Amino acid sequence: MGRKVALSACLAGKNCRYNGEIKARSEVVEKLEKEGYEVVLFCPEDACFGTPREAMDLTVTPEGVKALTKFSGEDRTPPIVEYACDFFDTHSDIDLFVGKARSPSCGVRTARLYDGEGNLLSDEEAGVMAAEARARGIRVLDDEAYLPKPDTTVS
Repeated sequence: MGRKVALSACLAGKNCRYNGEIKARSEVVEKLEKEGYEVVLFCPEDACFGTPREAMDLTVTPEGVKALTKFSGEDRTPPIVEYACDFFDTHSDIDLFVGKARSPSCGVRTARLYDGEGNLLSDEEAGVMAAEARARGIRVLDDEAYLPKPDTTVS
């Protein structure tokens, strides 16, 4: 049995980001395949809410941290949790989770957390699906931790 990786579908070029923008990182997919991983794509936000959709943020509420839409304030946490649980129950042999950095669903250690007034509290949080992967004991990485982008700064 081969190794399997759950990979944010946007990184493989699927048009599933909230604004429909493509954020493919083909070099991540190529490295995973070269390392012998079978890639299983996922996108809880596209599956639950379609594309395009209202952007959302992780927000501290009296009931805990929630994935709330930026403008309407809709709580999108329950459908994402249900998607994540179904995904990991169906793919119980996932060895590695590689999420899109800074995503409120898939970011592993880079999702942003805000208070109720929109003030940034942290930019080192786990997104909703990434947290479920971690809770199940799956090794988790952001795409930028798995394969850092080349440094383009000029000295």
